[in-house]
Amino acid sequence: MFHERRVFHVGLGAELKRLRELNRLSTRTVATKLGTSPAWVSRTETGARRPSVDDVKALCAMYGATGELRERLVHKARGIHGDVVHLPPSDEFADQLTNVMVLESEATEITDFGVSLVPGLLQTASYARQMISTLDRPESEVERRVSTRIGRQALFTRPNGPEANFIIDEMALRRRIGGVEVMRAQLQHLIGCADLPSVGIRVIPVDAGAYTGLEGPFAVYEFATLDPYVYLENRKGGIFLTRKEETCEYLDVCKELRGLALNGSGSLKLIKSIAKGLRNG
Repeated sequence: MFHERRVFHVGLGAELKRLRELNRLSTRTVATKLGTSPAWVSRTETGARRPSVDDVKALCAMYGATGELRERLVHKARGIHGDVVHLPPSDEFADQLTNVMVLESEATEITDFGVSLVPGLLQTASYARQMISTLDRPESEVERRVSTRIGRQALFTRPNGPEANFIIDEMALRRRIGGVEVMRAQLQHLIGCADLPSVGIRVIPVDAGAYTGLEGPFAVYEFATLDPYVYLENRKGGIFLTRKEETCEYLDVCKELRGLALNGSGSLKLIKSIAKGLRNG
């Protein structure tokens, strides 16, 4: 399982470690300059200790980290938003969702591909409720998960938030999840999201035929100083890929999907056309 300690690898400690390595500095060298011990540096990088704001400022100065990168690291050190989001332990899928939310929070760019459904980050509450209810869960759990999914969309308007790119197969937009009214609202929501500066939505038309990616949805998370992560979603939650040879393959798939998809204006025109068809249906 992708445990909390592993999740910290997309957090503050891992970014500080990567910056140190980019500067070709050993833990001993850093410790000597700061007047501390190599163990202190190592524990900071592994997440065994949380550095103070002053610690992070000193490390940024040593590593030459400035601008938005420095601000983001200092912000994390202040602890305004924790490195790990904790959900109630009664949710057996909490570990998976926790890690997805951490990746979303830490990423500088997200590419989310939806083949049969609208990606979770773009779903309306009614659409999400229809999908979450397909599995046997108590109503209270369904509503909590719907609220969590909708709350994640605050990512789109967060200062210094990630660039969020969505590639959606046209059939996902034509599948009437919840009926005409739910789908009409969902399509209108996509049109509204497409106006956000941080969001890009592109649709692969049905006449694209067979292509790599039809086998299932996935999301790629890219970071300022870390290697990409890939999340493969399935009925039980999903799995994470972190090995470079695997993540590079998905980066290549993303390029292929972008080549097949309509451009932004063409995608928006198609979404509006589908929505209009629902109104006439």
